[in-house]
Amino acid sequence: MTQHEGKKRRVVVTGIGAVTPLGHTMDATWAGMIEGASTAGAVQRFDASGFPTTIAYEVKGFDETRRPSGVAEGDWPFLNTAGRFGVTAAIEALAQAQFPCTRGGDPFRVAACIGNGMGSPDFAWYEKHYLPESYSAEVHRAHAQYFPEMLTAVIAKLAGARGGVTTVHTACASSGQALGEAYELIRYGDADVCITGGADSMVNPYYFAGFSLLGALSKRNGDPTTASRPFDKDRDGFVLGEGACMLVFEELEHALARGAKPLAEVCGYGVTESAYRITDLHPEGTGPIEAMQMALDDAAIDASKVGYVNAHGTSTLLNDRIEALAVSKVFPKARCRTFVSSTKSMTGHMISAAGAIEFATCIKALAHQVLPPTVNVGTKDPEVLAELTPPVPTDYPLEYALSNSVGFGGSNTALVAGRIHG
Repeated sequence: MTQHEGKKRRVVVTGIGAVTPLGHTMDATWAGMIEGASTAGAVQRFDASGFPTTIAYEVKGFDETRRPSGVAEGDWPFLNTAGRFGVTAAIEALAQAQFPCTRGGDPFRVAACIGNGMGSPDFAWYEKHYLPESYSAEVHRAHAQYFPEMLTAVIAKLAGARGGVTTVHTACASSGQALGEAYELIRYGDADVCITGGADSMVNPYYFAGFSLLGALSKRNGDPTTASRPFDKDRDGFVLGEGACMLVFEELEHALARGAKPLAEVCGYGVTESAYRITDLHPEGTGPIEAMQMALDDAAIDASKVGYVNAHGTSTLLNDRIEALAVSKVFPKARCRTFVSSTKSMTGHMISAAGAIEFATCIKALAHQVLPPTVNVGTKDPEVLAELTPPVPTDYPLEYALSNSVGFGGSNTALVAGRIHG
């Protein structure tokens, strides 16, 4: 008998919010995915002309100076670009969930667990203030923008969460792991509600330099809208994105008691460490295989029940091939009709926010009974055995969907979402 056996509770999603390159809400983002839209273009945030890669998926038209209603004036300066995306997405998710609830409730049973990146070091700012030791309260606030926990703290305050906050940073698996930890907090009785998700913005010289040195970014600068092409034979790297996605996870009976509408059920979670190389998956796909199987076992369902997998699928040569191998092993065609796509072809790689927006996409696919399209695949890599979704949105009966995340350092997560009937 496991430590928690006998007291597992059902966990549902009651709210989703998003700020992505496809739109400033979850509905706008989903609409862009269904259209197969790609907004990648030449980088506008800085002069990228000296880099091998000059393209990105940027969030356009977002006013970082506008402080949303409900956010304290003194809190806004502590948030960097990613943090402001994150708070905006959290406000949307909390509104949809009708939370904080107006019928009382115990704030010590409300938690927050957010995946967040490190932000962008501003070397000009360091040179201006740190070298001459020109310190002030304003400088302190700007410095605090680089603390990942600031976003979690502001979201917890918005939600009235006093049950503990956690910030997760496991690279590209950050928000996938944050969602999983939030699920377990509620499932095992440590909280009734948890605001969770992820935010990131790496469209800056510091990270462009790092990823360029790793050889991870696409150099298809002349054709930005099709540069991110997961599982395509001619893929040459990922395209950076930015944004945020936040979700409200809640114990089912708690949600129903206060009149909230469940959007989907969180059914299973798997998390593993590949313990192989910092940037590469094991050639046999062992880490993702173990995470996916763990999530299926946790959900107590057979692989054949999963109709759609939202793959991590970054569009890098090696990792796409290995992830596809892992998916084909867990969902063999002989007994599974499981379709696969990577929506990074439409959002770019949102790094710490990737797992959250991709799990939210699974929820939308379940709600609308539709497979998100596969875009930018001209010729499928012949070594990719997984069955990709059609190039147009396709009606398909779905009961369960699974979302994968894989992070530098070897972190792997898998989350199973289940359809809510009625």
